[in-house]
Amino acid sequence: MTAAVFTDIYRKFTDVYQRSLVEEEDAPQIPEKVIRCVWNDQLLNTDRLQSTAGHGIEVLSPGHWNFGAGPDFKNAVIKIDGQMQEGDVELHVYGCDWKAHGHSDNNDYDNVILHVFLWKHRGAKRAHTTTEKPASQSRPHIVELELKPYLRDGLLKLNAELDFDSYPLLNQFNTGLCYGPLSRLPTARFEELLGNAGDARIQIKMDRFHDRIILNGYEQTFYEGIAEALGYPSNKQPFKDLAQRIPCAELTGLIPGNGSPTEKVLPLQAALFGVSGLLENRFPHPKEMEGESRLYVETLLKLWNQQKSHYGDRVMDHSQWKFGRMRPANFPYRRIAALSHLVLKHSEGGLFENYISFMNTMVSISQAKGYNARTGKKAAQYFLLEEDDFWARYYTPGGKKLQGNQKLIGPDRAREIHINIAVPICLIYARASRSQPLEAFLHRGFSTQSSLADNQWLRFMKHYILGKEQRMLDTLNSDRHTQGLMQVYQDFCTKNKNNCLRCRFPEVVDRYFS
Repeated sequence: MTAAVFTDIYRKFTDVYQRSLVEEEDAPQIPEKVIRCVWNDQLLNTDRLQSTAGHGIEVLSPGHWNFGAGPDFKNAVIKIDGQMQEGDVELHVYGCDWKAHGHSDNNDYDNVILHVFLWKHRGAKRAHTTTEKPASQSRPHIVELELKPYLRDGLLKLNAELDFDSYPLLNQFNTGLCYGPLSRLPTARFEELLGNAGDARIQIKMDRFHDRIILNGYEQTFYEGIAEALGYPSNKQPFKDLAQRIPCAELTGLIPGNGSPTEKVLPLQAALFGVSGLLENRFPHPKEMEGESRLYVETLLKLWNQQKSHYGDRVMDHSQWKFGRMRPANFPYRRIAALSHLVLKHSEGGLFENYISFMNTMVSISQAKGYNARTGKKAAQYFLLEEDDFWARYYTPGGKKLQGNQKLIGPDRAREIHINIAVPICLIYARASRSQPLEAFLHRGFSTQSSLADNQWLRFMKHYILGKEQRMLDTLNSDRHTQGLMQVYQDFCTKNKNNCLRCRFPEVVDRYFS
């Protein structure tokens, strides 16, 4: 049997590393990172927050995610019994962790106004109420909040659904302790480390899709994955929810037999916007619009009124969708429209079947003529989408018309869908069908030099982990190496709560890679 091209060397190594760590007794099953993310996004029933002492709490601003020493969130704005206070917020799994972590005598915590924890006590003590003094009693002004009663969703669901790749949005560009050992590595060893970590990242993504494919099949899983990627990062979960509420096969069944693509896509958009909850809650009334906008919304509403009874209780709460802190071009409206066009475009055959057919064609071309960068680029840009659609001309319903049509899926988003969704699912298919040529083609494209991806998180890592050293930055010339850097961050920085002093990665680099 031919050896797999995507190696598991890095995963085996990190598994051994994790097992070698001495875990604390009664270690929490929910990582503190989950609590940070919940607080950052305020995934709480915030209309009725009360402190452990019964004080009313209103969160005006959760604060800024702190990467350095000190409290988890800086400069929060909180109303306590109607009185506005500004200060820091510290988060823990258990209330007693304040004392256990040595915060009582640490001056870095002098400005904390709110101590937030998931449970007040460990183990069996959780069930008991008590009048004991708060763990942060060394600073009597600190108010304590137990999160568990106020979570919007269950802990396991939150832990599974939160996308840790989008956290934290960091703003402190210091250099980490791993920079020194990494900078001393020979270039070949550094490339080997990142390459193996990049392979591991794809395999971890495969793990996320494997069971879903068994349960729902390739087509539905592929469709859900694309929807998630269209919503990344802020609306990933609502998009997944929408794709599950209207399965791909059901959406394809709405396509009329006759008409232009512009006409055929309208029933799909009516269903998607209707079930999303946006059509009846975020779209202006047609009477408030004119021209093309009015006609478009009137058409959607007419079609939705014909479909509405079929969807019953499947309609989502429109408040799940986020619009803040993003460019209008990335609003959910245009991404939902893009999903409708992808389903229409691949209605004959199917999203996944057509993608596999395309990839097998690319494999055949590569075998006959040799692999080249142009072939890889075609694969990476497979999801590029340019359509004559209302949403190619508008960012919002009733908004100002754009000067020219814009792609519903641009090159950067198309590439992200390819790397994060298509490649892992396609690799599952390749291994299930024992197609070594297809796996080799996927790995060749993953490893081939390409334009460097760029986002706030990656810019941070290039500075913090690599010290912006040009020799190491030059290594980030493929998706494999870029994804590898992201995986190193997840496996070490994230699991150590972004605390260099607790991280063994510098030691690992020196001992095993130098």
